[in-house]
Amino acid sequence: MFSPILMIVSLIISALTVPIFGKIAYKYNIVDKPNEGSKEYERITPYLGGLAIYLAVIVSTPFEIITKFSLTLLTIIGLVDDVKRIKQSLKLVVELFVALILTYKYIGFNWFFPLYIFLVVILINSVKMMDGMDGVCASVSIISSMGLSILVSSRYDGMLLSALIGAVFGYFIYNFPPARISMGSGGGYFVGGVLSIGLLSTMRHGSSNIPYLISAFIFISHFYFNLSTGLLRNILNKQPIFNNNGKYLYNKIYERFNDKRKTLYMVVSIQLLVFLLGYFSKTNVIASISSLVILLVIYFMLGKVLNILKY
Repeated sequence: MFSPILMIVSLIISALTVPIFGKIAYKYNIVDKPNEGSKEYERITPYLGGLAIYLAVIVSTPFEIITKFSLTLLTIIGLVDDVKRIKQSLKLVVELFVALILTYKYIGFNWFFPLYIFLVVILINSVKMMDGMDGVCASVSIISSMGLSILVSSRYDGMLLSALIGAVFGYFIYNFPPARISMGSGGGYFVGGVLSIGLLSTMRHGSSNIPYLISAFIFISHFYFNLSTGLLRNILNKQPIFNNNGKYLYNKIYERFNDKRKTLYMVVSIQLLVFLLGYFSKTNVIASISSLVILLVIYFMLGKVLNILKY
């Protein structure tokens, strides 16, 4: 269900508008400071790159009120957070509301309804938290979107993911190390929202297609692994659970290379391997189980080598 035309249109819109939003961010001092918490930016970097991604996807895809409303709401709450930090509780309420709407649209009410909402909220935050180093979140998002676009249950969802690939790639041109702009919370929430739609759309296949479900989780597993290890590290080291001063996977890799581009290449290599496992996983149940086992071994080895649970 991948649409090359939509991807190209979205890429052009994004690439043309990113510099405009960058100038607006500088003008109103909506910027990211170097080395804030887990971030590894070398210089003051403007936010609002996410608005270019949002605009490109919204303009290039057909109108669908529930989807567009949900994604717009996520972008707005993220944008407000970029301009003026707001309480985590307020952001969580909005995330839960959006997750509820999207889950009901795609899955409907069933025994696993709360679990689906939880998975969506975690994915949205996982994408946002990965936007802490040049090119990392964008590259992982592009590859994950490519995988999900193969699995989704409707043509519209495939179009949405295709547009996201193009939009994020247009942004990535400016976010490649050394980054000239960041997507900010608005962009992170939006991208997380679209990926959540891809996940829910795949889940709509139901238990009749287990390989597709496992494949979808493999495609986005990098986000879940990055956030979960960060939270677990805080717990084990008796730090506040949502302490952003911890080191995520990309931070740990950077400590080894001390080079932004080498770190990015390593992250991309990991995600490409994840993509191959996800693609193989959708073949049949045996392939799914095998891919899942291999993936867990890879993440375990990464955690071991990088001392992922230590500060």
